Amino acid sequence: MTPDYPARPHRSDTPRSERRPDTPREPSRRLFVACDLPADVAAAVARWQAAELAPHEELRVVATLHVTLCFLGSVPERRVDEVADALGELPLAALPTALGEPLFLPQRGLRRVVAIHLDDPAGTLAATQRSVSDALYHLGVYTPEKRPWLAHLTVARFRRSGQPFSLQNVNIAPFGLPSVILYASVLERGGAVHTPLATFPTPA
Repeated sequence: MTPDYPARPHRSDTPRSERRPDTPREPSRRLFVACDLPADVAAAVARWQAAELAPHEELRVVATLHVTLCFLGSVPERRVDEVADALGELPLAALPTALGEPLFLPQRGLRRVVAIHLDDPAGTLAATQRSVSDALYHLGVYTPEKRPWLAHLTVARFRRSGQPFSLQNVNIAPFGLPSVILYASVLERGGAVHTPLATFPTPA
């Protein structure tokens, strides 16, 4: 169940109409928190993408694979260390998982994303997402989504919204997610470039 977070007030005490239009924008970074796949799992998914997704011209295959826990968006540069410190204080558990069936999202209407569902047999993946969400919300840098979090791996995006089609499952043994990572993301013409800022290993 999604926590019932109270509404967060606007971060500025200055009315929008009274702000100087020439005030320099505060430096910021586009942040998200995610878990990377183990290298052998990422390689197996990449082979599956090449076989199952690349032949579809309406899709753009995602090259950088990770399980997003929270997307923060733009955060003031001066607060990045606070975010990393808050994540570093979280007690992380082992994150066993396995690749489930392919998904087409959103689940109603025209689809925009191809994903792979992640199993969460111990419930620790969902619990970790909640703890990250809570910590960043109370820090004032993240507003949780109202819809329930879905454990998934995005593997492709539709160039234009489309319809689902048949896909084979990825056949690979269960595995563990090795760490929680704070990323900075920069949007460039060739796509987003992700840079890890802080890595927090999970127990084996």
